[in-house]
Amino acid sequence: MKTILCYGDSNTWGYEPERDGRLAWDQRWPGILQDKLGPGYRVIENGLCGRTTCHESKREPFVNGYPEARVCAEVNAPLSIAVVMLGTNDCKDEYGSDPARIAEDVKAVAKVFRERGAKILILSPAPIRGLEKSPFRDEFGLGAEEKSRRLPHCLQKMAEEMGWQFLEAGSLVKPGDYDGIHLPAGEHARLAEAVAGKIRELSKDIDQK
Repeated sequence: MKTILCYGDSNTWGYEPERDGRLAWDQRWPGILQDKLGPGYRVIENGLCGRTTCHESKREPFVNGYPEARVCAEVNAPLSIAVVMLGTNDCKDEYGSDPARIAEDVKAVAKVFRERGAKILILSPAPIRGLEKSPFRDEFGLGAEEKSRRLPHCLQKMAEEMGWQFLEAGSLVKPGDYDGIHLPAGEHARLAEAVAGKIRELSKDIDQK
């Protein structure tokens, strides 16, 4: 049995902005991933709305992803593979991070899982679009959209330097029209399909060792 951790923010949690609700388990990409991988795998979903790599927020509690990653790694040990998709919330103007800094902070979170033996798959979040008309415009600030467009390159470079697997979500899926940030149900399904392929590749590597 291989244990797969999906560690991320509201796009892992499955936030549905139109009704301020949550997609069902079988609509969220970790749930669909479980179905696609089958009984030889156990998928653990750990997503939180507003989660950052390492920043505290005045608006929301518990969003600093680094200390939570340390707890998560211990609670769910041993992990076979950790899938990390963070960085969208770090693009908020309030945190003052640039894409290169965000990539380094994603690395710090992923290293928590790697140091406990997990293989790492870095997912670059789908870039924000149409933020000027989004209900989250003021929360993110207009600089966030440009940062999010530059982030995939920085994350890919970081993953290659670390010898980790990488998947650019933005080449496969895009946020919905309602807020330009969150993935609709159909996009969760497409993302799960791509992640499943990467997980199978990493699993072969694990089996050979």
